[in-house]
Amino acid sequence: MKLGRRTMAGRRPGVVIAVVIALAATAFIVPRASATNPGIGLFPGTDASDTRTVTIADITDFHGHVERGEDNASAYALAEAHNPGAMVKVSAGDLVGGSPYESAFEQDRPTLDMARAWGLTISAMGNHELDRGVKDFNDRIADPANGIDWLCANVSAANKSPNGKLSRVKDYVIRKVNGKRIAFVGALTDALGAVATPQITRDADLTEDAVHAINRVADRLRDGSEANGEADAVVALLHADASAAEGTKRGEAIDGNVDLVYTGHSHAIKRGRTAAGAPVIEAGSFGRQMAVQDLVITGSGRHAKVEVRDVDLGNGMTQTANAKGVYDLKGLVEGWNGAHVGQAAWQSAGADDAAPIVRRTDDIYAAAADRADRVGSRVVGTIAKGSYFGKVASRGTESALGMLVADAERDAVRRAFYAGDRIPVIGFSNDGSLRTDNLDLNGDGKISLREVDSMMALQFKVAKRVLTGRQLKAVLAQQWRGKAGRLVVSRLGVSSNVSYRYTTDGKAPLVPGESVEDAGSVSIVDLKIDGRPIDDDDLVIAASNSFLLQGGDRYTAFRAGTDYRELDKGYGQALVDYLSRHPKVGFSAPVTGTVLV
Repeated sequence: MKLGRRTMAGRRPGVVIAVVIALAATAFIVPRASATNPGIGLFPGTDASDTRTVTIADITDFHGHVERGEDNASAYALAEAHNPGAMVKVSAGDLVGGSPYESAFEQDRPTLDMARAWGLTISAMGNHELDRGVKDFNDRIADPANGIDWLCANVSAANKSPNGKLSRVKDYVIRKVNGKRIAFVGALTDALGAVATPQITRDADLTEDAVHAINRVADRLRDGSEANGEADAVVALLHADASAAEGTKRGEAIDGNVDLVYTGHSHAIKRGRTAAGAPVIEAGSFGRQMAVQDLVITGSGRHAKVEVRDVDLGNGMTQTANAKGVYDLKGLVEGWNGAHVGQAAWQSAGADDAAPIVRRTDDIYAAAADRADRVGSRVVGTIAKGSYFGKVASRGTESALGMLVADAERDAVRRAFYAGDRIPVIGFSNDGSLRTDNLDLNGDGKISLREVDSMMALQFKVAKRVLTGRQLKAVLAQQWRGKAGRLVVSRLGVSSNVSYRYTTDGKAPLVPGESVEDAGSVSIVDLKIDGRPIDDDDLVIAASNSFLLQGGDRYTAFRAGTDYRELDKGYGQALVDYLSRHPKVGFSAPVTGTVLV
């Protein structure tokens, strides 16, 4: 492998976009090897001296943030003006799911419409695409009418068969662009079980490690046999943290047949390399960033030489987002509308069609926002003056918001399954299921349907499970976890009818919000529900969302319980119902856990 470097073209703030947008930064020159997708014709042989450029524009973890769609459309228009007719728009997963209200209340239809307006036709399958279940993804989100090829090579071959649950998912697709064949290979994080319910994990049926699956497909795409097709460049779309692509151990490293890797899942902005030297780029989240790279390809098939160059979208209009080749899109649409001289530069660069992509995106968002305002403005509850139901900065203490949600889940389960007092009911909530920082987003003391649904935007159901007192203590103890020889605390929301204390094993006391060297393990003591002491053999009903009670967020101790059941009610609806029955709700309960020394 030969590795080359180039220096970043200097950016001159305030200079309008030129006819040819400058190429930037580090260039990776990697000789590679290559196979085609069924249904795509074989590519005729090319002269080894033939050099063509294909531009790739990548987003990841958009999560339905249609309010930022115009900035993305503007960035796509800039990239298209840089290399007209030779650009591919891709996503590294989680295009939908966990979305703001404007998209979520219509099951992400606005996001799918917006992606189609952008011309985004390739995406890795992310875990949040599966939020409503594997069947919903395959039947609705992956509907060919949406125009997106969904990729996940580590889904089992049987599951991708015509009769499989993910029959519309592919290992890879090839696009013939500017005379070159670009293969895109997708894969999903190996840790799906930690971020999806057991049922979704079983239905997805990931039978290979993500890196192994990418290598398997890339090696076939570069095996030199035109009988099964060849690719001139291979791009991996891996919905996992960039570190997964940067492994160097044998069997864990992406091999030299991959020219460029886009990653996601962790919402980070990162730049690294595979063990073979290919760039690994993670482009943030929520439509705030985009990665844009050129593949400069000389020759074809296994003998092709591929040089990866960062594309400078800037010249004063965009800023690099803490990693080379990743750009901050905030406010970029202002550069497209009539307020910025850059618009004239786009038109002079032959980008007269820049306006339609932005205009269509704006129309989709405006219509979605209007519908969302009409539905979401309904007031569903009020909070007492001076009360604050928000997440706290430190994970070491229990938040009022978490406790309120836990109380709501408890109330829903008591009303649906058990209205007596013989078996105590305890409610839980987890921080990851709460998507905004504050329930009362505008501070007016009135809680709207939009505010609840924006905070509880995931597709979880209200659920219950029966635990023994011993099992409940094990759940509470899992708030403290060992990490690199330290105990780190991350609080659950626990309903206000619960109190307990905890001890460490005597090596060191643990203070909420702090990590202590060699703190040892934690034991739960003096556990009471509704003022009643709970013994190890007592039965308790745990109420929460379906994800948490199935062991989500690594709270695996819940799985030891019995009689798991779900209500046909979203976890957010439980809070809506609770607020309607408790006007001017306030926060007065103390933090439940205290250190016993």
